Amino acid sequence: MKNNKGFSLVELIIVIAIMAILVGVMAPQLIKYIEKSNVSADTQLAGTVQTAATTAMMDPEVLANQTASNYITTLQGSSAAPLTSFVGTANSYTSAVSEILGVTSAAEVTGSLKSAGASSIEVTLGTNSCAVVLPGTDSRGSKSGSGYTYAIGVY
Repeated sequence: MKNNKGFSLVELIIVIAIMAILVGVMAPQLIKYIEKSNVSADTQLAGTVQTAATTAMMDPEVLANQTASNYITTLQGSSAAPLTSFVGTANSYTSAVSEILGVTSAAEVTGSLKSAGASSIEVTLGTNSCAVVLPGTDSRGSKSGSGYTYAIGVY
């Protein structure tokens, strides 16, 4: 009587085939969830930018500076502006936003974007509002390019 202690080649091939089918079914779902996670991270980053822009806009020291106050008024009268208009050393407002964000340039912030469609952050200031937009992505994690604009809450 023969005592075999192991798996036959056919059994191993069947197990490998089952694993390949499972990976083929699960991989697209995993990729979709990873992109959703990246969009969520970008949304949090955009929310941080919104908070920084709003906080700096309400800072009494910034408002006391005539150059910064005029700059804020100019931004409020325009449409969506790139993040480079809000970060830097142009005046006390942009310096305050940079300090709150803990960066020295807008590239440091946009370099942190993770989702496939997002490559920039745009900010719109109103008299009593601040909206931050991630062009090129949507809340579902779409990779559809610039056709989408995902706006972060307006305050």
